[in-house]
Amino acid sequence: MSAPPLPKRKVPFVEAIRERTLANGARFLVLENHFNPTVAISGSLNAGGLYAPPDRRLIASFTAGELAKGTARRTKLEIAEELESRGASLSFSAGSGDPVGVDVGAASLSRDVEILLDVLAEVLLTPAFPEEELEKERMRLVGVVREQQDQTSARAFEAVSRKIYPPNHPFHRRTAEERIAAIESLRRDELQRFYDERYGAGTLLLVVVGDVESGKILDGLERRLGGWRSGPPREIPRPPAVAPAPGEETIVMPDKASADVILAQPAGLERASPDYLPCVLANSALGQSSLTSRLGVRVRDTEGLTYGIHSGFSATHLGGPYAVSLTVKPESRDAAVAATLQEIQRFRKEGMTTKELDDEKTSHVGRFKVDLASNGGIAHAVDSAVYYGLGVAYLDEYPSLVEAVSKEDADACFAKRVDPDRFTIVSAGSFGGPGGSSVTESAVSSEGGSHSQTSPVP
Repeated sequence: MSAPPLPKRKVPFVEAIRERTLANGARFLVLENHFNPTVAISGSLNAGGLYAPPDRRLIASFTAGELAKGTARRTKLEIAEELESRGASLSFSAGSGDPVGVDVGAASLSRDVEILLDVLAEVLLTPAFPEEELEKERMRLVGVVREQQDQTSARAFEAVSRKIYPPNHPFHRRTAEERIAAIESLRRDELQRFYDERYGAGTLLLVVVGDVESGKILDGLERRLGGWRSGPPREIPRPPAVAPAPGEETIVMPDKASADVILAQPAGLERASPDYLPCVLANSALGQSSLTSRLGVRVRDTEGLTYGIHSGFSATHLGGPYAVSLTVKPESRDAAVAATLQEIQRFRKEGMTTKELDDEKTSHVGRFKVDLASNGGIAHAVDSAVYYGLGVAYLDEYPSLVEAVSKEDADACFAKRVDPDRFTIVSAGSFGGPGGSSVTESAVSSEGGSHSQTSPVP
């Protein structure tokens, strides 16, 4: 009788991924996954708003968004037809949530990967920034900004970012009037200049995952992008640390059935920090979910004071705010803010329970594994690990890193980053009749004496 076959060994990411760094600085990683005939690409360039003039940060998002709207050889419609006729996609974006990077995303059937790479390289190397497409985007974004001014959540977020961060800070959010004026005055030559100054192979990272031959893909990427200029170095300038700005503000908006409240404070938590996992696990127990977290159970379920509540850290290459956001009836605002502050203070004082920590560890590792069930999820995970300097091995080590977080670590890291006394609170909605009202001192008094709520950066 023959022996049963040995179980297949799971190949670690560090062994399965092939990597190549070119002389111009471009970095490529490829993982073969032959379970379905598709390919996904995730990547980045250091060309976000951090590198644009403080009063013109929108140049970064405009430049990224206009890349695929025409090249020296093809129009936007010709590029779209080339991709969409094959069910392929290609996107570039730069948002305020991550001031450093431009996100690159692409997908296709594996049989069309060479065409996808051709278009990707063409768009990166020879964008035309056609004036007619820029004008369409100007009009669209002006409409978006004006529409947001009727949304309580957008108004609260914009105001809290202005109260915490100074005008030259990448997390500062300018007024609607300022943004509309900047959009309308944006010129094509500004986009071209920013592209010439910030785009280059030196900060380019591309991760390809799917039904491909890694050697062929690496050779093809080098052939297409090996002659691109290096561009600027990878250095990331850090803005000065921002002091908390405790206080409160009410934005009166007529005829709103619900109101939004944001409590926020600068947390300074970067993605690569050793504090990241302990802080995220702690916050998950406190406020990540409106249904199962402590804030959700108390403020939403037990006291019935909010339609939804959640909290989170903004942590990229730069440490952003910690924020809690609530949607409430205007008449419930004061009680909801008071209950929120009391629950945060209690959590900070007592910390997580052992069961909460165990549950959050199981949840985080489970979500991590689910995310790795698709080529797109794998590509994004590898891209993020390399982009933040954690390395490919981080993906192999992630479950054990989560498991190694102790209750003492989670409690201490969270308490170091979040203090109810440092909250800035901004409310937006219909309060107290036509004139509105401010949050009262008695309404926000709590064990911690904090006066504000934060919401995760969108």
